[in-house]
Amino acid sequence: MKPGLLLAVALLIPPNVAAQTGPGPERTVTSVTFRGNHALDDLTLASAIATSASSWTYRVPLLKALGLGQRRRFDELEFRRDVLRLGLLYRQHGYFDARVDTVVTRTPTTVAVVFDIHEGPPVVVDSVVVRGLRGILDPGRLTAALPLVAGAPFDRIQFEAAADSIALAVQDRGYPFVAVYRNYSVDRTARTASVEYDVAPGPRARIGAVTITGNEAVSAGTVERFLAMRPGDWFSRSALYDSQRSLYETGLFRYVRVGLAPDSGVAGADTLVGVLVQVSEAPPARVRVGAGYGTIDCFRSQATVSLGDFLGGARRLDLAGKVSKLGVGAPTDWGLSNSICSALSGDPFSARINYLTSATFTQPGALGRRGTLSLTAFAERRSEFKAFERDGIGSSLAMSVDVGGASVMTLSYRLTYGSTTADTAVYCVYFDRCTPQAIEVLKQAHRQAALSLAVVRNTADSPLEPTRGSILSVELSNASPAVGSERLISYNKLVADGTWYATVRRNWVLAFRLRGGVIRPGIAFVADSGIRYVPPEERFYAGGPASVRGFGRNEMGPLVYLADTVVVDSATGAFTPVNLRVSPVGSYAITLSNLELRVPAPVWGSRLRLAFFVDAGELWDQTTGGLIPSGLKVTPGVGLRVGTPLGPVRLDVAYNGYPSQRGPLYEIQRTAEGVPNGLRLVDDRYAGPARGSSFFQRLQLQFSVGEAF
Repeated sequence: MKPGLLLAVALLIPPNVAAQTGPGPERTVTSVTFRGNHALDDLTLASAIATSASSWTYRVPLLKALGLGQRRRFDELEFRRDVLRLGLLYRQHGYFDARVDTVVTRTPTTVAVVFDIHEGPPVVVDSVVVRGLRGILDPGRLTAALPLVAGAPFDRIQFEAAADSIALAVQDRGYPFVAVYRNYSVDRTARTASVEYDVAPGPRARIGAVTITGNEAVSAGTVERFLAMRPGDWFSRSALYDSQRSLYETGLFRYVRVGLAPDSGVAGADTLVGVLVQVSEAPPARVRVGAGYGTIDCFRSQATVSLGDFLGGARRLDLAGKVSKLGVGAPTDWGLSNSICSALSGDPFSARINYLTSATFTQPGALGRRGTLSLTAFAERRSEFKAFERDGIGSSLAMSVDVGGASVMTLSYRLTYGSTTADTAVYCVYFDRCTPQAIEVLKQAHRQAALSLAVVRNTADSPLEPTRGSILSVELSNASPAVGSERLISYNKLVADGTWYATVRRNWVLAFRLRGGVIRPGIAFVADSGIRYVPPEERFYAGGPASVRGFGRNEMGPLVYLADTVVVDSATGAFTPVNLRVSPVGSYAITLSNLELRVPAPVWGSRLRLAFFVDAGELWDQTTGGLIPSGLKVTPGVGLRVGTPLGPVRLDVAYNGYPSQRGPLYEIQRTAEGVPNGLRLVDDRYAGPARGSSFFQRLQLQFSVGEAF
């Protein structure tokens, strides 16, 4: 058989099909190794062949007896074909002289396979010429943007992709019937390849009739609003793709196809082509219900009802409700703070359940096809662990615009009326308001308004477990009397966040996040005296499962210690706080970075993953002299991820070698009747409970659902 024909046969038989034909030997493949490959990685090579290794769990007698792992049998015929497949794969990528040798180690029951690859020098693209674009596109600029360029290895896959790129570029100039003829010649002696593309653009065409089929409850006019082209526009293939994406994003359809009508053809110099829009409507109403558990939330539940095409015009009404701290917060205090929700024991801001009810009215296609207007009304009670509790009602108005390049810009206005409760010591220490009257003013309900501008660019390949891409965001907000707040509340806030994901090898993901923020408080007034006041819920906190994991939730930054009583030893003068609790106060600036490597676990690698991470962060306090740093903290750790349909369940263990955070210690003063009546400063540099000195005593455990970033 001729070598070329044999290569064709090897290519035409898919590995997963060929491996199932014929009775294979009883030997088990223990390992498949590639040596000498540089141009193509192991994952690419392994995907092209039929021979693969059994999972290592199959080779452990106990695990094998439990039915764990998967056995891969050695097929001699497929193994020989694999050599041809690898050679053909290298030819497709420009390595015409690649040679594949093998080393096979056999025992009566096992086989270990090594593919020894000698890649050799590649055939390099000498020139890329595109003809037939006169009056349509600049050939030089188009050639520079193609996936196949001069100086690169002659890759047949990129050769075909370049032809598709040329066709799309010409179609976007109004030529729907373009044909791209491709040709290449290879000089094996010089190891060069000359590539040519001849373009036959055909007649230029405009959009004629637009036909919409499959819609029933949704009107044709609603569908037309989300199309990126209109009758009379020059034809554009990208506009068809853009229209299809816009229709999907309305949530009204489960199937959308936008393309040329079948009867479109060439007819004269000024051709009109028809567009066919095919849709299949989604159910008009959708209900989602969920429940879960979190260390800081205890048990939680949520439900959402979405009404699509509400009042027509693709409008949507979303009714949502969620509740957390079930089992520890009144009226559902079932005593779980003493058992499975023990992390909430002693947290005064977990004494009541948290809730959020909201109604959101959304109008897609506002101010143009790429704009979305939404109006939300809500009522909430939310708390930050050991820091504050917020009760309020409010509404928000937001205008989001797709600005292209996976970027969305949102201008929003939020108006709330509610109260925020924090420990009395927080107000006393950080706002210099220690009298009960002044603290009461700060705890009262206030009107707060904020105007915000945010830009988000999301190119991540998955919302739950990204493996490549990035998420970048910047948000600037202002709260002041100028936008509707009471004169007590005045500040500017800037937050920037960037997260990058990269696949470094098969199923190995490297993730990096960098976050920074700063708040500049204005002058607020309490009892006609000026203070720099930023509500506790707007300040920055650090520590916890999505922050610096070596610290407990919100415990990395400034703290205030509060005790019911302080017992003093008359002999030594040492004091012991009774019923001590910690209250984070938040900061005015933050920098945070996380670096994490996520790899498959050696057991059940498709479901279990390991993570190795380093977290770092620093917070700054606002003083009359400016921002004062609290010191950079760095904590390394390891974690385990269990994949679920809702995202990975995450268990992280981080090492914290730092001493306990220092802060002022206050004792609550009481009247003869036991009523709190002020605070007494016991120690302005109290070190808190001492950390253990052993390695295991310095480990911090974090449990949550979803990746940290």
